[in-house]
This record gives sequence, structure tokens and C-alpha cells, in this order.
Amino acid sequence: MLLFQLQYYRSKTMSKECDLHKKEKVSIICNLLYQAPPGEFSNVFEDLRTLVQDDELMRQEVAQVCAHHNKNNFTSVRIEGRNILVTRYNDLGGNRFFDPQNKFSFKFDHLSETASKFQLHGVLLDETELWRRALNSALKAYVSSYFPSGDCSVAHQ
Repeated sequence: MLLFQLQYYRSKTMSKECDLHKKEKVSIICNLLYQAPPGEFSNVFEDLRTLVQDDELMRQEVAQVCAHHNKNNFTSVRIEGRNILVTRYNDLGGNRFFDPQNKFSFKFDHLSETASKFQLHGVLLDETELWRRALNSALKAYVSSYFPSGDCSVAHQ
């Protein structure tokens, strides 16, 4: 389905008879990006960027779709040799995310998938945190056994 829509969009944008308005372009691009499989978002984004040939449109209009995709697909970012998951569960708002293991937050650029502006983030050592640590430890052991290259994290809200 994604390939068909991409070919349809390409045929319409290449023909002189169809000049899509910005709103229509954004709608088509967003629909295609929402269908991008996990791990393929960047490739689909770059293909669409090449087709549209409007970097400003791509960067401004689809940033929200990119953020949605990253959080729903548990995108991992490498920070100091560790993979940290970007999810809706550790989202602090304003594109800041929390690493519950190391107790810091970071700003995440969804388009380039890079982390920056690190800050210490305090957590109360209460019963909830003790449960989170225990669950995280058990989950980490399970993932290491069955998914050697997998990442996991337990966060609480």
C-alpha cells in the first residue's frame, strides 16, 4: 500500500496537470509517514523529501508525525554507550525524555534522532521506584536471554 501511494504521489507531482496545494501535500506526506514501518521512517522521509523538493515543508510540517512515530515505535537513542528508549511513557513534554536508570533527562530531535541538553532529573526513592527497579531488572534479564540486541526500560508516570 505504501509503495502504491508513493507511486501515485510521484506520478501526480511529476505531471504538469496536477499542482498540489501545500495542504494536500502535507496530508499525503503525513499519511505515507504514518504507514512507515518501524526502523524505516528515515528512509521513507528521505524518499519523500527527494520527491517533494521542499525541505522547509518537510521539516516544519511533519515534525509532529515523526515524534508520534518515534514514541509509538520505542525508538532507541545511543547515549554514552547505552541505548535509551524514546516512548510516550518517558516523555516529559517539550521533546524532553527521561532515562529512569541514570536519572537524567534529555532533549530529543525527532528528525535527526539525536539527544542533547542533558539534565539531572531527581526521583524519589519510594515504593514505586523500588518496584520499577525490580521490574526493570527482571525485564532486562528476560530481554538479554531472548533478544540479545533488544532494548528495554521500565518507567513510571
